[in-house]
Amino acid sequence: MGDAQTGRKSPDDHRGVSVKAAVARTRWQQRKKIATRRTILETAMRLFDDEGYASVTTQRIAAEAGMSQITLFRYFPTKEDLVIGFPADGELPGMLQRAVGERGDGESPIDVVRRMIPRVLGVVEQDQLDGLVARLRIVRSDAGLTAALYARIPRWVDAIVGMWDGARGDGTGADADDGAAMGAGSDDAVMETTIRHDSDDHGSSFRVRMEISVIVGCTIETLFEWSRRCDATGSADIDELTAVVSESVDALVR
Repeated sequence: MGDAQTGRKSPDDHRGVSVKAAVARTRWQQRKKIATRRTILETAMRLFDDEGYASVTTQRIAAEAGMSQITLFRYFPTKEDLVIGFPADGELPGMLQRAVGERGDGESPIDVVRRMIPRVLGVVEQDQLDGLVARLRIVRSDAGLTAALYARIPRWVDAIVGMWDGARGDGTGADADDGAAMGAGSDDAVMETTIRHDSDDHGSSFRVRMEISVIVGCTIETLFEWSRRCDATGSADIDELTAVVSESVDALVR
């Protein structure tokens, strides 16, 4: 029986719940979260595209999405997260973790990225490309949002450095919980949980951190260039993205 005063359930209240029912409920909750998140994003992108990022408030987005602002902020803590939040619950973080974990002796961050690129470009879907180019268009149209994107680079670099050190298993990097956080949670908030390293004491070498910093910066510039080319062609083309990425890699390894 539960506690009448607190409303909390006692352990006995769960004895009649089957594993099947518990799994079904968990899966339903997950589907509901994904649907709510998608509704918020689709509503925000439509309004931003129609009226401009600066003109649309989170209150307006929440109202048109049929929910409260409190619910919206549970999924996207700030307005800018709607456009430039790190997709920590998507495929990319998991792919990055695996690529870092599988790195061979002597492989640098640039080596890992070169090995990872075909995997990423090989599985990206057209709807993901369309969504990405729409976000990039919004970022490029708003100076404040562009500045906010560049301001997040140090956070992203710290997160990847933590992942790189943690994959070594020598105790100097992120622990297992930090690594798991990269594949869970929502958006850029996960970056705040990553252990920051002092290269003078332990963790990544200066060279590794520099390479990762360059890679993150190059990724942003590559995506911006692809976005501009998409404006000219009128479509989010995977072949064009592949071409721009190839140019970037050639410039990076020279």
